[in-house]
Amino acid sequence: MAQKKQTTMNKPITRFMKHLHLVGLFVLIAYQQVSAQSTMDLRQCIQYGLTNNAQIQQSQLVVARTNEQRNETRAAYLPQLDGSVSLTNNLQLQTSILPGEIIGQPGEEVAVQFGTKYNVMAGVDASQVLYSQSLIYGMKIAEKSSTISAISAKKTEEQVIYDIASAFYAAQVSFTQQAIIASNIAQVDTLIRLTTIQFDNGFAKQIDLDRLTVNRTNLQTDFDNSNQAYQQQLMMLKYYMGMPLDTQLELPLIDSEANAVKLTDPEALNQTDLSLLQAQQDLYSMQLKQIKAGYIPTLSLAFHSGIQIQQNDLRIFGKDADWFPNSYVSLNLSIPIFDGLARNSRVKQMTFQLKESELSEQYLLQGLTMQRTNALSKLQINQAALENQRRNIELSRKVYEVTQAQYTGGLVTLTELVNAETALKESQTNYLQSLVQVKLAELELIKTTGTYTSLN
Repeated sequence: MAQKKQTTMNKPITRFMKHLHLVGLFVLIAYQQVSAQSTMDLRQCIQYGLTNNAQIQQSQLVVARTNEQRNETRAAYLPQLDGSVSLTNNLQLQTSILPGEIIGQPGEEVAVQFGTKYNVMAGVDASQVLYSQSLIYGMKIAEKSSTISAISAKKTEEQVIYDIASAFYAAQVSFTQQAIIASNIAQVDTLIRLTTIQFDNGFAKQIDLDRLTVNRTNLQTDFDNSNQAYQQQLMMLKYYMGMPLDTQLELPLIDSEANAVKLTDPEALNQTDLSLLQAQQDLYSMQLKQIKAGYIPTLSLAFHSGIQIQQNDLRIFGKDADWFPNSYVSLNLSIPIFDGLARNSRVKQMTFQLKESELSEQYLLQGLTMQRTNALSKLQINQAALENQRRNIELSRKVYEVTQAQYTGGLVTLTELVNAETALKESQTNYLQSLVQVKLAELELIKTTGTYTSLN
């Protein structure tokens, strides 16, 4: 008779268990619907960050500044034109001592003052560098500095992309775990209500309810911890994106069936790092040539044209104002002879710096090669672990389905069914963790190869 009651009681339980997973599905759908309006995927987060990240904006300002410095250097080889106007009031004219023979007083010295009280001059000065090897290299250095700042800006963008992607994956897995735990809580709540009915009818024990309650408490703790981790990771993601921290942002649930990121060239090395170092080497080489060019004479042309008037009464615009023109043109050759060996010391310093840069390039190539090899190995290991977790999910699902059938037939207790359900959810969580590890390994490989276009 008890067996018949158990079978009768299990019929609604069977129908309930068939739809138990739908509860979790509805919870996941609800999570997505609530955040649909403010959900951003990885590409959207990256694009937002490339526009709003403060480091990127700062690097763009550096590029603009170095471009203007380049223009400033070019200006040194263009004609220079200056105008000047001066008004001098000789409060007390300078006195000169002349021999008296000049004025018919031989043997005496005569004090004489020359000039007028007011002296007004106006003129234009023009100059043009005709040849300066040092200036020529200076313009090349400014051009290379502009190139370096552009490469550095690109490197900053790549680092921001990496930081955003890392924070995105970490936050996304916490959000997905949160949704899974919420699904588990909903299922356990339903089981508690059902077991309470069974207990009231004498078909369940108090220990079953106690175990479910403990399970429910543990799940709530896991949910709170996951939510806290998600909020912290979401805050970090906003920081990397340059988004106001009080802005509402939600992420999509992680796609467990998502394909791996397609790398354009997994055997490549990060060209940005190499390009930056090579550009710096070119800069050092040009600076060395510029220092050596200091031994070469420079040739310049100068021109002056002006007018001058001298009066004791300041009437420069009067009819009797006599303005006298003056002008000259000069060709100037500057020949360096001896500077106390200062230039020779600078040549040696720059030679050492250039050799240091060449060694840095070798070290960088070795480091990038090592990082790429390690990243590929890490990716392969994590992909294998992911496949193992995928099989583990299938096995856990089969165990759960068998346990569910046995529970329907009254062969196992409710606690065993809950344990099977928990094992299934744990395998799902482990799979998500493995999936994130694969994503992070892909990200490390992208960083070492410089293939950031595969992300955005």
